[in-house]
Amino acid sequence: MGYRLRRADFFSESAVYGLVVVSAMLLVTNQYEVTSREVFLKVLGTVVVFWLAHVFATAVSRMGVVADAKSPFSESLRYAFAHSAGLLIAAVVPLTIVLLGVVDLISDDIALWTALWVDAALLGLLGYFSSGAWTRNTSLRLRVGAGTALLGVCVVLLKAFIH
Repeated sequence: MGYRLRRADFFSESAVYGLVVVSAMLLVTNQYEVTSREVFLKVLGTVVVFWLAHVFATAVSRMGVVADAKSPFSESLRYAFAHSAGLLIAAVVPLTIVLLGVVDLISDDIALWTALWVDAALLGLLGYFSSGAWTRNTSLRLRVGAGTALLGVCVVLLKAFIH
């Protein structure tokens, strides 16, 4: 049985985790006098390493679930790649913003702050859309979205406090 990449994989814990990892890395790397290029490379490298670790952990834990499959390892690995895709996809937008600083379209500070605020907004959107799987109540979905966005805002405030 094959595993296809689904919409739900983009709204998974790996996507939320990816946004939190990116935000944390933006905070950590910006504590030092670094350029957008250095921030971009460090965040990208960290995201790739965390993604590989997530793929590995998911594949290993999934093997027991698909033990009866024709090829449990292949099935587990396909599932892990698709399930972990959210972590990589979540990094695309904030890294693109940092890349604007790399090519000098915006300043390094504006690139970092914008990427952090966009991360907060993306967390809110993930919360809103993900909650649609279990409720159609718009008010509740907005509260879930606000709660996940608040996580991102806390990271931004932490950045302001540290810096």
